[in-house]
Amino acid sequence: MIFPQWRQVAAFLLLLWGTPLALPAPALADITLPIGFVIGLTGPGAPDDSDIWNGALLAVEEINAATPDGLHIVMTAHDTQNSPIMAKSATKQAIAAGAAILLAPSYSSQALEAARAAQEAGIPIISVIATHPEITAVGDKVFRICFDDNDQADVMAAFARTDLAAATAAILTDVTSAYALAMADAFRKRFLDLGGKVVAEIEYKMQQRHFDEVVKKAAQARADVLFMPGYWLDASIMLKQMHGKGVTAIPLAGDGWGSSRFQNLRGDLPARGYYTDHWAAFMADEISRRFSRAYAARFGRQPVAGSALAYDAVHMAAKAALAVGGAQPQALAQALANMRDVPGVTGALTFTPKGTIKKSVHIMEIKNGKASLLRTVTPDEPHAQE
Repeated sequence: MIFPQWRQVAAFLLLLWGTPLALPAPALADITLPIGFVIGLTGPGAPDDSDIWNGALLAVEEINAATPDGLHIVMTAHDTQNSPIMAKSATKQAIAAGAAILLAPSYSSQALEAARAAQEAGIPIISVIATHPEITAVGDKVFRICFDDNDQADVMAAFARTDLAAATAAILTDVTSAYALAMADAFRKRFLDLGGKVVAEIEYKMQQRHFDEVVKKAAQARADVLFMPGYWLDASIMLKQMHGKGVTAIPLAGDGWGSSRFQNLRGDLPARGYYTDHWAAFMADEISRRFSRAYAARFGRQPVAGSALAYDAVHMAAKAALAVGGAQPQALAQALANMRDVPGVTGALTFTPKGTIKKSVHIMEIKNGKASLLRTVTPDEPHAQE
């Protein structure tokens, strides 16, 4: 295991937390924080989840290296097999193994099951990148460190109407995905409220590989924009099958497109498109640059948004443990609820009374397959707290 030098790590944690690590001795004496990460180690989402796990692992390694005589984090993985049913089982296994705090699975359908199991057991859980609005509605032990689907879909709908001057939209929804359904609902509502017209609703199922009928309907819709609130693997296949088939709509999407593997699969497609994301490795602020360098040095690849969010989630858990001087779940939950303006890689972190978080949404632009940051938008206050 390779760690950055202790002084460099401590300096970075000081930059993140805004306070020295040399807290009063009682607060640092022999705190062991067991974190259970409920995550898809196997199944279709495993490659992306490995990036997310690595972000959390980097935080654990840095914190343990910087506080050798105080806080010690023990993080264990509990495999969901990328199944909602197994996510519930994996969460119960993590709790039985003694986890004082949990990190939730990446997929919203799995995170919902994990949140319910954690709430029932009274164990705090942080949703790292699962964005369904109902996750935090499960109860007071559930927190989300990323923006939700209402926020990102609202931002994209407003961008389509205002910046792209889109009068019409077609919506292409994976009907097996809680994430895609929530995104589609939020985008539709906002687009209609802004005076737009939805001219086609097209459905498909995750891991479908032949999209002839989908492509035909998308071409026939002749919409200005095509909202595709699904995940990157399906999207890469659809974009290729749509190419040259008369689909003229500008493709739009959410953070389901925020995968490093998406660009490899889609090649130079689309010629023009937009999606929302939480963070990107090319962010220019000092915290982002230092995190990206540390991640690349440790894992030999650039981090993705999920990596940064997982890193921030572990730091929030650690800060909660230091605040209460221990790892009692109820106390950790209360400490998380009281977190205000904690510096993070993905922005300042403040939980609302409902366990949600106020976060900016980044609009990414794709030109000939290459993604770059176009704009950062702060969602309207009512949506940020839903």
